[in-house]
Amino acid sequence: MNQKHRLNRGLSWALGLSLTLFSALNGAQTLTLEQNATTAELVELCSQNDDEAQNFCFGFGEGVYQTYLMGLPKKDPAPFCPTKSEDTLEVARKKFLAWSKAHPQFNSEPAAQSVIRFLKVQYPCK
Repeated sequence: MNQKHRLNRGLSWALGLSLTLFSALNGAQTLTLEQNATTAELVELCSQNDDEAQNFCFGFGEGVYQTYLMGLPKKDPAPFCPTKSEDTLEVARKKFLAWSKAHPQFNSEPAAQSVIRFLKVQYPCK
């Protein structure tokens, strides 16, 4: 299986797992992302100023991050290395929103794919 196919399969799996988890957690609440949500839809959600939307945004990003890492073959190096720096979830959210604004060409791509792309750019391994 080639690297691109493995990446796409991992991203699809991460997005599906994240959406399933958040659907279960949110129950009847209205805050959801549709399957195959676009980057623009995630940015819209993460731009909202209420706690529920921001918590969903944080959880979606963390779910994609953790699931992507779990899907990597153990012999492959991590594609990004978040540090234990001053970056809080709020700082990371703001950086993601700024990155998305600077890269509108990714707005129609799957949200999970853009989260991974952002992590690779923002937190490269040294």
